[in-house]
Amino acid sequence: MKICRKCIMLDTRPRLRFNDGVCAACEWSEIKKNEINWAERYKELADLCDEIRGKQTYDCIVPVSGGKDSTYVADKMKNEFNLNVLTVTITPPLETELIQNNLKRFLDYGYNNIKVTPNPKIAQEINKFGFVEQGRPMLSWTSCLNSVMFRLAVDFKIPLIMFGEEGETEYGGLTEMRYVPYYDTDFAIKIYTEGNDPRSFVKKGYSEREMALWLFPSKKEIQEAGFKVAHWSYYEDWDPYKHYEFASQYYGMQIHKGRNTGTYTDFGQLDTPLYELHTYMMYLKFGFGRGLQDACIDIRAGRLSRQDAVDIVNKYDGEYPEKNIPLFLDYYKMDKEEFDAVLDRHANKELFEKVNGIWTPTFTIA
Repeated sequence: MKICRKCIMLDTRPRLRFNDGVCAACEWSEIKKNEINWAERYKELADLCDEIRGKQTYDCIVPVSGGKDSTYVADKMKNEFNLNVLTVTITPPLETELIQNNLKRFLDYGYNNIKVTPNPKIAQEINKFGFVEQGRPMLSWTSCLNSVMFRLAVDFKIPLIMFGEEGETEYGGLTEMRYVPYYDTDFAIKIYTEGNDPRSFVKKGYSEREMALWLFPSKKEIQEAGFKVAHWSYYEDWDPYKHYEFASQYYGMQIHKGRNTGTYTDFGQLDTPLYELHTYMMYLKFGFGRGLQDACIDIRAGRLSRQDAVDIVNKYDGEYPEKNIPLFLDYYKMDKEEFDAVLDRHANKELFEKVNGIWTPTFTIA
């Protein structure tokens, strides 16, 4: 196992490459500081907004949850670039009261919003399939985050979809989007649904019409609509903590009391407790969890030293989400034995051994 000598990301992260002991995310962090002309990129966006403004009822779709990043991006597109923004929310499984209240506060500042709730029965089946077969407990939700936006852009003739960060570039993965502002359905399926073509979710008993929210428009529909799909992180140096400070100060965004399970932070991924399971499965499969992921972001931003990050990660990363296990069992309609069997199935036996019923790392972060 390789550990980045600048941050502490592991080479077990999917699609991550190393160059002279430095991971692609840290390499990109330095490129952003020294080589990217942010003013030029910002002008590209300003020119695009001038081109599309007022041509249709809505100029832009911004996916929002009520969390820090989407609040920041929606505010910029509406108030800085003067676009008529349609915000779109995909209801997460086991949606928290906290995120519901944050979304309401956000919308009260003057945003149009469509909240889309995919058929909960079908969503649960897809999420259970994702959890059991792939160790991806929120597969339905992550699929709809793209497909619904594409569908609305086609149906409402909206020329731009603006997401938040391009995670492969920012956190370590494929580097092909570093210098490319837009992406298509092929990239969305390859990366954001982890190769799961939503059409494969059409099962016996469900029609394509019932599955419509999971299915991308046809390539012909997308080509005829001519919309662009971009990430805000292409146009401005991405910093989640800055977005939290902004959303808290200007939109009254609230956070959990106390740190989030598996990490030292308290302000991210407030949508659903299933995110705890998502990052725990990530830990079991790849050896890094929510704490290490957060620490690497803070190292690159200069908020945390590498040694302090090591100490924090060894304390919190991979924390078992014990409090919410009953909630997970009820949602997936499983007993504890079945649930544990799924964890056992996906745990990386080269990185973990089971001690007193809990998967324990055989490696150390240093």
